[in-house]
Amino acid sequence: MFKTIQSLRFLAAPATAVLILGILLILEQRHFDQNSALLLALLTGVAVAEMLPATALGLVFVALALQGLKVLPLVLLSGVLSYAAVPVVIFFAMIGWKNRNRWVVPVSAVVFAGITTVNWFTDQTWINFIFGNQLYGRGLLRTLTYAFLIFGAFAALNLAAWAVGMAVNSVSRSRRAQLVAETRLRETATELAVEQERNRIAGELHDVLAHSLTVIVAQADGIRFIHRTEPESVDQASRVIAESARTALVETRRLIEGFSTKLSNQPTHKIEDLAILAERLSSSGMPVTMELTGEPWDMTAVQQLTVYRLAQESLTNAFKHGDRNRGTHLHLAWAATSLELRVRSSLISRPAVEPKTTPSGRGIAGMKARAAAAGGWVETVRGAETFEVLAFLPSAAPDQHAAAARKQPRLLALEGAQP
Repeated sequence: MFKTIQSLRFLAAPATAVLILGILLILEQRHFDQNSALLLALLTGVAVAEMLPATALGLVFVALALQGLKVLPLVLLSGVLSYAAVPVVIFFAMIGWKNRNRWVVPVSAVVFAGITTVNWFTDQTWINFIFGNQLYGRGLLRTLTYAFLIFGAFAALNLAAWAVGMAVNSVSRSRRAQLVAETRLRETATELAVEQERNRIAGELHDVLAHSLTVIVAQADGIRFIHRTEPESVDQASRVIAESARTALVETRRLIEGFSTKLSNQPTHKIEDLAILAERLSSSGMPVTMELTGEPWDMTAVQQLTVYRLAQESLTNAFKHGDRNRGTHLHLAWAATSLELRVRSSLISRPAVEPKTTPSGRGIAGMKARAAAAGGWVETVRGAETFEVLAFLPSAAPDQHAAAARKQPRLLALEGAQP
């Protein structure tokens, strides 16, 4: 609506000029002749005031000055209502004024009031008609007092038009600034949504490819050493490689094609798939034992995928950074309103002089973000010889996740562990 008004704004000044002309023709019952010169000049200034404000102000100044020099007809012949166009010119000129010297418009308003006052007192017949008696010859002070009153009236009218134009400009600028701010806000929201989707896809790809490639690399390295001594194990390793690659390909294709869990009620992974995950890692050289306690409850697609990804990332980190020979323990503890996930792995013993390095990457941070999105939390606890991932997921609705997490006691950490 505002943009439509803005596009039609430049028609307001010409339409106003035509309206004033029509009103004056009706009220004064005049026709076009030499006495209409001042009126036509002033109305021309009205018509172009917004698009060419400086030109319009110059045109009004010239017209009033020529009347004062008696080149144009005086007030009585030109008609007093013609001066009504002067404040209208000032109003539209102020709206269309783009120069930095904004003082020109109010100064012009005062100058126009002064020239108009001079023109009134130049026409003796008109000024005597206005005051109903002979004004000239009654004293200079009295004449100046009347002149000051007339000048003050015209100046107040012109400055009022200037002030209204300033107010309209201010409102217009505020509205434009609001529209710009709203546009930037929408653009920022769009960019944020795109960035969030990009991060989500990056996280999914990290979880899918990191696990699958880790298993593939481990199996491929194993084939290099056992293909001569244990040829019967090559088939099993090849099957695991093919299955891992196929799974990664399917999940990557699903992400690219846009089949996200937000758009589907069917989970891409279920809790039951953890057994396949454990078997795959066990066949790759890291025994995984699973323990389930409690009574499972129905989970949403997002919750099931969250549990699977948390377990997958934890087991993959244990496979890459832990002692594979000692294995990993995966424990799912079901409660009435929550699910607790615990993944415990053994650390590789290193010489004391070797500096401790913290693995870089987005694995742990991604796990915490994923759990937080489901209303839960993830903590990691490092012991002297073990590393444990503790996760909590509530079964409550999204708006009740925070309250449920606060009420749920934290999992007990390992004895002697350091966060």
